Amino acid sequence: MRRSRPPTASIDATHTASGPTGPAAPPGPDPVERQELGRALEAALEELRPDQRAAVVLRYENGLSFDEIGTVLGVPEATARSHVHRARKELARLLAAAGWAPAK
Repeated sequence: MRRSRPPTASIDATHTASGPTGPAAPPGPDPVERQELGRALEAALEELRPDQRAAVVLRYENGLSFDEIGTVLGVPEATARSHVHRARKELARLLAAAGWAPAK
């Protein structure tokens, strides 16, 4: 005589019925940590050379192209790119020195 097997269900069907279909989303940023990072970024921006600070602000806060940044600052597009690049490197260095190094 054969034993009867219990009914089987697809793993996908069970998972879909009981919860999310994909991996869990990472938690949102902590508001306090976000404020602290904002303050650290403001302090780091103050440490930049004025031309670099202006270029990075025009690029990331105002959304200007490198050509537009060059026009505003009265420099060639290549110089505007250089200002933004050097500002980003310096900001990364300053933020890392303040304890805001990226997670590895």
